[in-house]
Amino acid sequence: MKTPFINLIVVLSVLFSGCKQKTTNGLDPDKSRSFLPPNTGNISELVIVIPDNLWDGTTGQELKNIFQANVLGIPQQEALFDVFAINPTQFSNIFKTHKNILWLTIGKPSAVNRSDSKWAKDQLVVSISSNSVQELTNLVRSKGIEVREWFLAKDLDRRIKKIAKSSDKEIQKEIFEAYKYNILVPNNFDVILSEQDFVWLRRDQAKVNVISNLWIHSLPYKNTSQLSKKNIIQLRDSLGRVHVEGARPQSYMSTEVLYEPDFTVKSESPYTMEMRGLWTMVNDFLGGSFISHSLIDEKNQRIVYAEGFLYCPKQRKRFYIQELEAVLSSIKLE
Repeated sequence: MKTPFINLIVVLSVLFSGCKQKTTNGLDPDKSRSFLPPNTGNISELVIVIPDNLWDGTTGQELKNIFQANVLGIPQQEALFDVFAINPTQFSNIFKTHKNILWLTIGKPSAVNRSDSKWAKDQLVVSISSNSVQELTNLVRSKGIEVREWFLAKDLDRRIKKIAKSSDKEIQKEIFEAYKYNILVPNNFDVILSEQDFVWLRRDQAKVNVISNLWIHSLPYKNTSQLSKKNIIQLRDSLGRVHVEGARPQSYMSTEVLYEPDFTVKSESPYTMEMRGLWTMVNDFLGGSFISHSLIDEKNQRIVYAEGFLYCPKQRKRFYIQELEAVLSSIKLE
């Protein structure tokens, strides 16, 4: 009884082999494919896999200082990441697909390794290892900011993709036709004002008392001094004085100078300066957070100034300011 069965297997193998050789179009049957599950968890969450004694010691303190540093440009303390420290023995499948994972190990050569989409789609896993606790702490101290930037950049990219899925395509098209740049406009933003070189969009969320604003203004490019901190503050203050009047006489928007705005190079191509800080109403009591990008558009010899600012008096602001950051980061010049 065994012989016919074996013969059948041989015949089927030959048939399947023949079919396989005739496959010249479509999917490649020999191609290796990875079927990864979707990632889990929220943006701005970070799972740190680390032994308890390290988390409770100097290594853990260094990690807290780096990953739970405050978000710049908001008036109260809010951490960059919601951190969840997990002992390696507790690292189960429920954590394995999380968006952001940082794994620290003792007893291996000193190294910092990055793995994209290791156990889930669009996931970022970073491992830091060293031979001793002191070496590991030193490695975290020297490389931690760079690793943090990896996670921040990954989360920013996720926010941009999320906004793109439900953005207002009609307004985006109108903005491109009028101003010659692309920008993602989140759903429920309305055009408040549109002029030759200036557009203002706003979204009012009355239930939570949050107002998100977007300004985009262009001006002729003369020299790089226009992108100095002083000149950009003067530019945003001139826009605030013209466009944002308060309820009281002689009240208008201005940059809050009591808290020095943070000012950094965001990108080299196109050259972009980022500023984060607080705004206030002169002769009034309103205020909030802002973030701006100032880009040099060399092709059209102009500077594009884009700003997102919030009125958000009773809510946590991290989510809203990071949403505006994603919108500004989506700008593509013609």
